[in-house]
Amino acid sequence: MRLSFFFREAIRSIRSNVAISVAAIVTVMIAVFILGTFIPSYLYVQSAVNQEKSRLDISVYVADAATDAQVTSLQGSITNLHSQGLVKSYVFVSKQQALQRLKSELSDQSILNLLPNNPLPASFDIIPNDPAKDAQIAAALRGNPAIDTTMQGQGINYAATTTNRLLSVAKFIQYTGFVLILILLIAAVLLIGNTIRLSIFARRREVEVMRLVGATNWFIRWPFVIEGIICGVIGAIASVFALYLAKVFIVEPWINNNTDSLTKSNVSTIGFGSLAVILILAGGLVGAFGSGVTLRRFLKV
Repeated sequence: MRLSFFFREAIRSIRSNVAISVAAIVTVMIAVFILGTFIPSYLYVQSAVNQEKSRLDISVYVADAATDAQVTSLQGSITNLHSQGLVKSYVFVSKQQALQRLKSELSDQSILNLLPNNPLPASFDIIPNDPAKDAQIAAALRGNPAIDTTMQGQGINYAATTTNRLLSVAKFIQYTGFVLILILLIAAVLLIGNTIRLSIFARRREVEVMRLVGATNWFIRWPFVIEGIICGVIGAIASVFALYLAKVFIVEPWINNNTDSLTKSNVSTIGFGSLAVILILAGGLVGAFGSGVTLRRFLKV
């Protein structure tokens, strides 16, 4: 009975302050729409960066003159790094496999027929758990007698510059994303809080009378909190609908007509259903929190 009373009071307040309620709904709609476009974009870019990070492997070249015992010792060192959590996985690539790989990458394979022999060395291709520790892995392996020190990087090749730049980009995207999401949520809370403050001001005499007859702060607060939740949810639903239209009529046709490798890759982002649920919950929480903060300051004695 009490909950239905609060709900009816919230509906009555919305009906009697249509302009203010519409302002709150539009405010939440804009904030949630921006949040709804930012979240999948952020996750898409983050997925692309992570995919590129997985390609930052380390090549350890094996000397042709290395003995089986030396190669086994080098493999043991790599296995030890794997057990320490530095290496995610590794694979041995023989000289013949390296030549076949090169053939598959060349458009004109007849060039290789001019070679007197196979000039490519065998190697261990290592995928690190954390590309930031490539230098640590290389330092641990450097000096092994099986490594061909005549090759680039003294027999251990990894893209140090590319790795550092990519890790810097990943860190920048991560921190920037968190900051922007936080700013959007704070802005939405403040905006809907101001809207609820206007609603309270319009009903200030009613609130004063309720306090004079002994109504508790929570009895006064609940209709406004429910009003904030309703406005937040309605604004979020409107935003989700707008995002769905943008997805169907703008994003999907652009992806289908775009032949860029980035749009055709396995880069992933959040599903629309999950995004819709998150945004609707966020709208309700923002409405409730904005109302609660505003009312707490207003009802202080």
